[in-house]
Amino acid sequence: MTRADLIERICEKGHMPRPRAELLVNTVFDCLEQSMRRGEKIEVRGFGTFQIRGYRAYKGRNPRTGQLVAVKPKRLPHFRASVALVERINERRGKNTEAAASGMHSH
Repeated sequence: MTRADLIERICEKGHMPRPRAELLVNTVFDCLEQSMRRGEKIEVRGFGTFQIRGYRAYKGRNPRTGQLVAVKPKRLPHFRASVALVERINERRGKNTEAAASGMHSH
């Protein structure tokens, strides 16, 4: 799903004009990004947790040439799905698998 797809779904489900849905999506993503820049942990109950993980500098190797390369320290975003989200995904997957096995399609 792309950002545009998400905006389109919000328009349909929320019965709102596209510019308003686009503002909503952009605002949420901007807030998430700003919080992560500050190093804050973001917890969305029933969905998951976003946080920044810091990595130290290290010596890596260029796979093409084999030459040693200095890799700078960095901070990367990390997402961990909640137990509830994992259960919901696997529950639906089981239903889709059962429907496919019986020759029925669910959309």
